[in-house]
Amino acid sequence: MTLVWWELKKILKRRMTKVLLALCLALVVAESLSMGFANLGFGEQVEAPTWESRARSIQATRDAGAWHGPLTAETLLAARNDCRERLAKAEDLADAGTFVQGDILYLAATVFTEEGIITWQDWPAQVTALDDGTLTGLYEAWDSAAEHRIQNSPASWQEPLRALKDRVRTPFTYDWVDGHYGELGMVDNLMFLVGLMLCAALAPVFCAEVRTRVYTISHCTRGGRGRLAAAKVGAALLFAGGGFTVLMGVFVVIQVAMFGARGLSASVQVASPQCLLPLTLGQTEALLLLCGLMSCLAGAAIAAALSARMESEFPVLLCLFGVLVFLRGLATIGLLRGVPNAVIQTLPFLTSLGELTGTVMITLPGGGAMLTALYRLAVQPLYLVVLLPLVWRAYVRRQVR
Repeated sequence: MTLVWWELKKILKRRMTKVLLALCLALVVAESLSMGFANLGFGEQVEAPTWESRARSIQATRDAGAWHGPLTAETLLAARNDCRERLAKAEDLADAGTFVQGDILYLAATVFTEEGIITWQDWPAQVTALDDGTLTGLYEAWDSAAEHRIQNSPASWQEPLRALKDRVRTPFTYDWVDGHYGELGMVDNLMFLVGLMLCAALAPVFCAEVRTRVYTISHCTRGGRGRLAAAKVGAALLFAGGGFTVLMGVFVVIQVAMFGARGLSASVQVASPQCLLPLTLGQTEALLLLCGLMSCLAGAAIAAALSARMESEFPVLLCLFGVLVFLRGLATIGLLRGVPNAVIQTLPFLTSLGELTGTVMITLPGGGAMLTALYRLAVQPLYLVVLLPLVWRAYVRRQVR
């Protein structure tokens, strides 16, 4: 274990590592703070980021507190009556205080819009004009819309999608979620950039000693081959996994400071009614971050494998960017089918919030289907299982010249 810490210190002392970590931290803080001052409310448009935009988010959170909890028929009717009073008293419907994103009927507006009952134009007046039977039929409308989407999905997806839908609990738990959902909307790209820089910092982990010829000495010492190779692998995984966890932990802390923790207990369907995952918004975020962590570890294994086979950092970085950027772009386009697609979909940093809330599935060879995010979670550990022994073997067998 002492050798692992020694190797980890070597990684952290490199100037490139310090620069990349500083860039990662600046990116995480800037991205998470910017959403806290974004314009997330209805009414007159305001420039963002501004303190006025921040005040709207605070107001929306406060307004939603009165409705936090199960979104029952009684709650919906009470919210409609409350909004009717606000409409009657309002001098200007565009005023920020009249309707904010925290309005509980926004969810009903989204679901009923998909059913064609109302239009987005002047939606507050249309929603508050809905009769009791229509409002209390929210979950029937949601179920009908979900079933319609399932029937329009590929045949192999339909059974697993229905199994997910049957596990969604109603009534939904309501709260204002736009702030948290906005943060999660950009976290996939943030995880990719952070993971890319962390993996880039691992480019010299093996090849630096080859370039400087230090390995000609270390290979001749006791434990300078097998034990040292294992320590370098352990330090690389510790750096990538620990760095990602700390940086995304900073992201979550700022997110909670901006919008509170209450909204994370809301059903994810409040933020994305088409989602069929039986999760809260907080659980959805945890799943997304777990996918990012596994991607970061898989990327670290790829970086270590390249470093063990090459003699300088530059070709390692070129190949690493080719895998994590070029091949990632190819996978995102979605041109491949069958086995090639199943293989390329295991690449790191592909999972996004849209895949989870859109309930995107992958058709596996043989006709089966499963959630793409869960498929990657199950398969990406193979990068560690397959590549790390090859990394150890390549370094140990490197000939002293």
